[in-house]
This record gives sequence, structure tokens and C-alpha cells, in this order.
Amino acid sequence: MAVTLQQAKNFLKIDSDITEDDEMITSLITAADEYIKNQTGKKNNDDALYNQCILLLVAHWHENRTIFAGKPGSLSQLPHSATALIQHIANCDAYSKVDDES
Repeated sequence: MAVTLQQAKNFLKIDSDITEDDEMITSLITAADEYIKNQTGKKNNDDALYNQCILLLVAHWHENRTIFAGKPGSLSQLPHSATALIQHIANCDAYSKVDDES
């Protein structure tokens, strides 16, 4: 996995000694990686843009953990920065396709 728990915690501004959400953050990292892979058909090749997209999704999902949103659309709409990166990854030939063996 290209994004580590510590990188995600740094991005979320969570001190490393606070560990009660580590399992949830780790699952968000995995889910973000899978989401991008499923949306784009491309693999993570440890690219900075792909990893940034993972971090943006983790932050969005971490901040919107409830089933009820106080602001309309905050749960269902991904931030533009994440959707722009997902579109870039989908359209860019620099990323290997999921079904490629290499």
C-alpha cells in the first residue's frame, strides 16, 4: 500500500500517539485505493498524484463519517480536487491498467 497510516494521520493532523482511530483510518486508506482503482481501472504505481487522491478521499470520508449530513450534499459529493485527480488517473497512460499483469 502506497499511503501509510502515519502519512494519513499527518494529513488529517492527528498526533501519532492518538491511536483509537488507527484501524478506521487504515480501512479508509484501503477503501480509497479500491475506490480509485474501481473508478479508473488503473493501479496505484506509488505515484504522488494517486497517493494525494487517496489522502483527499480519506480526509473527506474521515470528516463525513455520519450517515446524516448537516450540510446538503456533503456526504454524497466528493471534493472537486479528488474528482479531478480521479479523472486524470483514468485518462492518463502513465498508470497501469488493473487487468495488466505487469
